[in-house]
Amino acid sequence: MLVTLTEICEAQKGRSIRNYEPTFTLRQVAVNPDHVIYVREDTSAHKLLHEGRLPEGLDDRTRFSRVTINRGHSGNDIIVVGTPEQIQEKLYIANKQLIKG
Repeated sequence: MLVTLTEICEAQKGRSIRNYEPTFTLRQVAVNPDHVIYVREDTSAHKLLHEGRLPEGLDDRTRFSRVTINRGHSGNDIIVVGTPEQIQEKLYIANKQLIKG
């Protein structure tokens, strides 16, 4: 069973090497809980939020997590909205439902 999380991703607006300051958007991403290696808090996204580089509408108290997903021989990190505890709970509930049927 896949779990839907909200990922922070860099917006692909016209990039100029000079004075480049990326902005970010939110998008839904489906994650297989069986492939998650670990979840930890991500403070860099919180800094982006206070700099005004994340989409409007996010509360200043919003917290973010870095989720590492197994890709065979390496891991791939995504930054998602939510505390590590909230993300772990979503992943646990999905696995529990899968086992119970």
